[in-house]
Amino acid sequence: MDKKEARKEYIEVRKNIPIEKRADKSLKICKKIEELISAKHFDAILLYAPLEYEVDVIKVFNKSLSDNFYFPLTKGEAMTFHKVESLDDLETGNFSVREPKEYCSEIVFEKDKEYLVIVPGAAFDKNGYRIGYGKGFYDKFFAKNKDVKFTKIGVCFKECFVDEIEYDEYDYPVDEVYFA
Repeated sequence: MDKKEARKEYIEVRKNIPIEKRADKSLKICKKIEELISAKHFDAILLYAPLEYEVDVIKVFNKSLSDNFYFPLTKGEAMTFHKVESLDDLETGNFSVREPKEYCSEIVFEKDKEYLVIVPGAAFDKNGYRIGYGKGFYDKFFAKNKDVKFTKIGVCFKECFVDEIEYDEYDYPVDEVYFA
């Protein structure tokens, strides 16, 4: 199955997970993320505002485990991350995704710092490869920031964690996948 077909299939799989079950699974995944944040120092946490059927990681932001949360903003082919101090700093932007408002400052990565990136996806495999939404924003972001020290954590529902996903030389795997 090619990526386009797989994307469609796994988005449908997510939609068919009952809302209460998705919420429970999201809480379990958030707990794993919170444990990682508590166990290891990160200079900033790059999170995302979930779409309706994605893993809801906003609870990590609400826990105030850090005061350095950044959310993605897409413009054209590029994705940057901007500081968000309150959910009021987010507005509906491209692809109906909540993104940082214009006044939110963009992060400037430093080579001696370490950053945690929580990566969404329609599906992930055991090697950390993912099926995203087809625009390649995260892969382009990682390619542009190759010299930055990221801990990349993919998040998905167990029903979307598979043995193997088709990938190419432009795809960047995550370091670990948290699923429930």
